[in-house]
Amino acid sequence: MYLEPAKKLRAPSDDPSTGLRLGMILLGVLLMFSVLVFRLWFLQVLSGDQYVSLADDNRTRTVELEAPRGLIYDCNGKVLVGNRAGLSVGVLPMELRNEANVIPRLASLLGMPAEDLAKKIGEAKRDPYRVTVLAEDVPETPTVAYLEEHSLEFPGIRVEKSYLRNYGRPAFAAHILGYVGEISEEGMNQERFRSLPAGSIVGKEGLEYTYDSYLRGINGSRTVEVDYQGRAKRLLDTVRPTAGHNVVLTIDSTIQEVAERAIKEEGIDRAHAAGFKEAAGGAVIALDPRSGEILALTSYPDYDPTIFVNGLSAKENTALSAEDAHQPLTNRATMGLYPPASTFKAFITTAALQLGLVDRDTVFNCPGTFSFSGQVLRCWNPDGHGDVNLVEAIMESCDIYFYNLGLLFNEQTTGMQIQATARRFGFGQATGIDLPGESLGLVPDDVWKAARGATEEDKLWMPGDDVNLSIGQGNLLVTPLQLAVAYSAIANGGKVMTPRLAKSVTDGEGTVIHEFTSEVVRDLELDDPTYDPLYEGLRLVTGETLGTAYSAFAGFPIQVAGKTGTAEKLPEADYAWFVGYAPADAPEIVVVALVEQGGHGSSVAAPVVRRVMEVYFQTESTGVGAIEATD
Repeated sequence: MYLEPAKKLRAPSDDPSTGLRLGMILLGVLLMFSVLVFRLWFLQVLSGDQYVSLADDNRTRTVELEAPRGLIYDCNGKVLVGNRAGLSVGVLPMELRNEANVIPRLASLLGMPAEDLAKKIGEAKRDPYRVTVLAEDVPETPTVAYLEEHSLEFPGIRVEKSYLRNYGRPAFAAHILGYVGEISEEGMNQERFRSLPAGSIVGKEGLEYTYDSYLRGINGSRTVEVDYQGRAKRLLDTVRPTAGHNVVLTIDSTIQEVAERAIKEEGIDRAHAAGFKEAAGGAVIALDPRSGEILALTSYPDYDPTIFVNGLSAKENTALSAEDAHQPLTNRATMGLYPPASTFKAFITTAALQLGLVDRDTVFNCPGTFSFSGQVLRCWNPDGHGDVNLVEAIMESCDIYFYNLGLLFNEQTTGMQIQATARRFGFGQATGIDLPGESLGLVPDDVWKAARGATEEDKLWMPGDDVNLSIGQGNLLVTPLQLAVAYSAIANGGKVMTPRLAKSVTDGEGTVIHEFTSEVVRDLELDDPTYDPLYEGLRLVTGETLGTAYSAFAGFPIQVAGKTGTAEKLPEADYAWFVGYAPADAPEIVVVALVEQGGHGSSVAAPVVRRVMEVYFQTESTGVGAIEATD
């Protein structure tokens, strides 16, 4: 039997595919080992500090220590805004547990709606490692005492010492000082607040806002070791907060207080007594024309800044925005826009004298009416003033004289000369005061009208527009502050200055670290004899029996120059103006008073100015009695 020789078997290692498989397995093992080694190296070497920090976080807590804001003083060193110690309740979101139970209980303790509290806590979660204040000025008993006794039932809720803004007398200088509050989401987008964490307390309005970077200090911190329940065991580290700098104002608190009383007692109350029952708002500004320093600035009605310390409640917000509240948050001195009426006659006079359109002896006849383009315009004095020159026209505030002057501008000049002069005095532009939200006003001209006219005829600047403008009516709108700055330029010989409220910044020792000065925006050179008729006319407004403010200043020992104004703002009642400066021959103070829907400037606004000047000059004058109602 024939047997076929057995075939020789190949060793496994001789199979190429098998070797490849083994090689891949070994390579995989090697790679896995390498990854493991790298991971261990990464965790121990590169990320060691991070994990140590995380471990420390389990046993340490760092709490931010609020820095007290700087103080605000008046020009005599009297504290207008200070701080007082208080207690706040905050939340550390990373420790918060069982919100469904905690929020309604905490809301009840704090006396706030649960939905409002839930919203605040939701916003705090954007920074879970930071304590965010939920309520300020929390009473120690029973609220704080209860929270401390039941701390385990309120995980993540903290009670901390805080500094609360103290504004002294309620509503005093509210529109100057402003208020502070927790930074809003919108506020965090502003460049000045961009680096601040959520929940920071910052200036929201007024000088608190303008000088926030000076007033706001640098927060400190306290780090403590805690047990497994989060309770403090021992203090590890403290970084003391640095208090903010102090701001010294130009405001004289005595004059400010009198201005606030005068706008109500001499302005609003007189208007009501005269039958102007809708009078409910006004403004007063006292300004040093030599320096641009504001001595007093008030807007009526006012508000109490302390209501913003804990955040405005829905009820408080409703009360402030109610129609019968008359917009107390609006600063009428810097934001309110009004026709200047006859107070503007000083500026059209300046333009006319500069251009040589009239001089002291230029006479127009005032029969009480003025016929123009089929219209009949009337003087405030229906009987007319007869033949009057420029000085008499200013003294008696003769509308007919200035109607004629408006026509002269239209017929004999080009280039909107009235408007050009108004802008040189600062109308239609910001004064640059160190308060937020200043209105620009409006100086209407041919370009403005062309852009807004409904028909081709409406787009044209007509002679009647100059006639209206000549008595401060039409579409001309100014703020009380702009009028104060413009009359300051008249009082100081032509220097238009930037008004200011801040005098200096000091540190805690009283050392001045920054001084503020007013800039001379432009010099109109009004000390030239050309303008003597203007100055004479303004003096006679109070100095002669025919002057529109003579009865208001009768018996006043200091010579006052000024101008009345009664502005039409249909369908409302007339607005009352008076602006005056004194002493007339060497002015130290300019005072503007406006009473909305108050009637005549002579009978309502002028007494306000007189009262402020009485305090400034510390006079013993006889006071204001019954006043004849003129322009």
